[in-house]
Amino acid sequence: MVQEQNAPKSKMTVADIAAIAQVSAPTVSKVINGRSGVSDATRERILTILKEHNYVSPVSPSSRKTGIIELLISHPHTAWADEILVGTLAGLEGSGYTPAVSSCPPVEWSFDPWIDAAVQHGASGAMICLANIPPASIERLRKAGIKVMLVDPTGVVPQDVSMIGSSDYQGANDATRHLVQLGHKRIAFLKGPDDWRTCRARFNGYRSMMEEAGLPIDPDLVTGSVYYYEDGYECGQRLFAMPDPPTAVFASSDMQAAGLYQAAQEAGLTIPDDVSIIGFDDLPYVQFLSPRLTTVHHAIQDMARLGARSLVKMINGNESLTRIDLLTHLEVRGSTAPPKR
Repeated sequence: MVQEQNAPKSKMTVADIAAIAQVSAPTVSKVINGRSGVSDATRERILTILKEHNYVSPVSPSSRKTGIIELLISHPHTAWADEILVGTLAGLEGSGYTPAVSSCPPVEWSFDPWIDAAVQHGASGAMICLANIPPASIERLRKAGIKVMLVDPTGVVPQDVSMIGSSDYQGANDATRHLVQLGHKRIAFLKGPDDWRTCRARFNGYRSMMEEAGLPIDPDLVTGSVYYYEDGYECGQRLFAMPDPPTAVFASSDMQAAGLYQAAQEAGLTIPDDVSIIGFDDLPYVQFLSPRLTTVHHAIQDMARLGARSLVKMINGNESLTRIDLLTHLEVRGSTAPPKR
């Protein structure tokens, strides 16, 4: 029997691709599904072969997708994380998408197991909040057909990645200007992690205003390391015990500012008569501080809400890239006043 010359060739299978690439079929499956466990060189070789042979998965990415949005939050169990969750739920309301919430520690962390789970869940999108996700991990999500949105990212964000941030530099500049205009000259600053883009922006905003006002920055007055209550408390203990203590302290977070309140009380200082204090974030709990905290309003809920809505638009094909920095503004309350000395 003579075989018909123009008979269509059968479609390439995973086994066919594996034979050409000289790897196992499970390795090819990992690459197709965007999973970890494959070296970069092997992954690139397999991707090239898939493209050359016009490989089509028997299950298209769109048919594998579900109504799940993977929400990854750093610094869980904080008021900041609560604001992110509230904003995300508001942004997804009525969209048909549901968040699957995970948390990661604020230290070096492997994103691979979380991405593996996202692929297995058939997630349609991923929103990553206050974390420094490597470009390679972002690319893994994209290759798996998962749209990515970064909210308040801590690291450098590639220009082709969607993000929602805030005007941290301007917020810090405005806060420092407020203290300068009140007449303060010895103004301490509490930093966050030095490798975070937001922390660097807040310090630069403080430094710029101090230089503009012609005020020297005393290195002993620049301290702090993390956005936590304990850090603010310990820094306050050191600052308020100095022979010439600051008349004002600008904390990079409300949590640090709350720690400063405790340290000031233990040192026998009255806020704002003896020391003025400013925070950053305007978290809901600051209403319980007495006097009420002057702070930079950082629209955390709005960032998460807008991030979730933009992510849904990206998934539905109505938006390709979002790059927005929301404006901050200073909320002047009872914790700042002119210095008495």
